[in-house]
Amino acid sequence: MTTPTHPSISVIIPTFNRKQSLLCTLESLRHQTYPVEKFEGIVVNDGGDDVSHHIADTNFPFRLRLCRQTNQGAAAARNYAARQSAAEVLVFIDDDITLEPGYLAAVAQKTAPGVLTMGSWLPFIPPGASVFTRTVARSAMQIVQTDDQDVPFTECTSNNLAICRTDFFQLGMWQDLLGDGPSLWADLAFGYVAWKSGRCFRRIADARLTHRDTHVVSLSSATRRAYHVANISQPLLHQYPEIRGHLSMFRNKAPINWRQDSLRLVVRKLCCQIGWSSPAMLLMEHSVSRLERLAPETQLLNLLYRWIISGYIYRGYRDGLREIRQGTP
Repeated sequence: MTTPTHPSISVIIPTFNRKQSLLCTLESLRHQTYPVEKFEGIVVNDGGDDVSHHIADTNFPFRLRLCRQTNQGAAAARNYAARQSAAEVLVFIDDDITLEPGYLAAVAQKTAPGVLTMGSWLPFIPPGASVFTRTVARSAMQIVQTDDQDVPFTECTSNNLAICRTDFFQLGMWQDLLGDGPSLWADLAFGYVAWKSGRCFRRIADARLTHRDTHVVSLSSATRRAYHVANISQPLLHQYPEIRGHLSMFRNKAPINWRQDSLRLVVRKLCCQIGWSSPAMLLMEHSVSRLERLAPETQLLNLLYRWIISGYIYRGYRDGLREIRQGTP
C-alpha cells in the first residue's frame, strides 16, 4: 500500500515520559475505520526519554513520524508538529486518549473551513475504579450525546480537536499563556480567539473517545487539579477579561463588589462563602467518607462531590486573585 506524500489528516500527539500510555493511544489509531493511507500520526517527544525504540518495535499500518524537541511544553510541541504537517486537517489529541474506531472518519467528514470539531467523550472506568470514579462515570453516561451539537467555545480542548490547517495558522496556533510549558488554559484562549473570528465549534456524536484521566481516580486528586487550574486562571482573565462572563465555573466566586453587585448577587456570593468555608468543607468531606461506605450509589453523594470540587475551584480562584494583587509571582 502506497502512502501519499500529503495525507488528508495529521493526528498530532505531544508526549513526555508516558511510553505505555502513548502506545495505547497509537493502538487505537491502528483500528480506525478511516483509510490508513489517508492519515498519519505525528508524535512529538517534548524532551522526555527516547520513545522511538519502543514504538519501532511495533508496526503500525499508518504512517508514523517521530519528532523530538527540547522540553518546551505541550503547546510548543503541538505547534511544532503542525508545522511539519501538510495535511488538510489537523487532529490534536494527547498520549492518554483512546479513540473509538470511527473517530477519524467522523471528524474528517464534519471538519470544514470555519468549523472546528470535537469528539464525544465516553466515561473512563479503569479496573478497580474508586467509588468517586464510578460516580463520575455514571454522571457522564447520562449526557453522552446521540446527535451532533453546536457547542460554545468554552468546550474547546487541546486533546480532542480537529481543525483545518489553514484555520489553525490563521488563528495564531496554541499559546502558552503562563510560559511554564503545560499550557493550561491555552485551549480556552484558542477557542475564544476562534469564536471571536467567526469560527464555530461542533461536537460530533459518532466521533467517540476516552480520556484515561488519572485526575479522576479519587476525589482528592480531582480537588487538587480543580484548585490548581482555578489558581492559575488570572493570566487568562487578565489577557481576555471578557472571557470571565462565559465561564460558569467562576460564577459567584469573585469577591463582593458592594457598589456594582445587585442585592441578589450579593446574597448568592455570601451563601457561597458560607457553603465553601473551611468548617463547611470539612463537614462535607467527612460526610463523603461515610456515604462512600454506606450509600455509594446515592445522588446525594454525587451532589456532594460536585459541591466540594466547586469549593476547591473557589479557593483556588480567590487565592490566585489574592496572589496577583499582592504581586506574588
